[in-house]
Amino acid sequence: MNTTIRPARTALPSAAAQLPKTKAEVSRERVIDAAAKIFAERGYAGTTMRAVATQVGLRAASLYYHYRSKEDLIEAVLARGMGSVADAVRVSLAALPPEATARARIEAATLAHLNSVVTSGDYALASRRVMGQVPSHVRRRLVSLRDAYSELWLELLESARAGGELRDEVDTHLARTFILGALNSVLDWYRPNGKTLREIAEQFAILTEGIFRRV
Repeated sequence: MNTTIRPARTALPSAAAQLPKTKAEVSRERVIDAAAKIFAERGYAGTTMRAVATQVGLRAASLYYHYRSKEDLIEAVLARGMGSVADAVRVSLAALPPEATARARIEAATLAHLNSVVTSGDYALASRRVMGQVPSHVRRRLVSLRDAYSELWLELLESARAGGELRDEVDTHLARTFILGALNSVLDWYRPNGKTLREIAEQFAILTEGIFRRV
């Protein structure tokens, strides 16, 4: 069975996305970028608003213009980290032709996930390492984002089953857990001077071949 993963067409940025950012928006972006890096390195408890302000060259008081508290800041970082991966996968799936098989959709989602996790850098690291450390009320608000993305993968697997591509004995909930766990682990071992993300995705497709029916 052919496991070559072909690149999906990418969506053009919206007109709004191409508008120049205001000075306040640029400053806010600098703050959240710095926060993602510090949260990823130091964890939630080890990060202070003063440290973030220092990183971007702002007075601590000025930081509160953008984010009222450390809780607001970590929520913004984690929401962006999770949202960027989900958005990348949805764009990749939307670019596939209507006749694409369920397996082709899973392969495209795999590559998009890997690409997004690696390119989002500190945001992805913060999402992976800090989620369990944040206050419970913040985590509850973020769980819906995580669950919506997990549901997307369950739908991909169920679609494969409905189309007769998935083996009957495969537990789609467990398969989803295994797949997402393996994909997210790329943050722990990926090196830019090793295999390309496309090569890794193709290897992943080979390793998951067993869940599909042979054709």
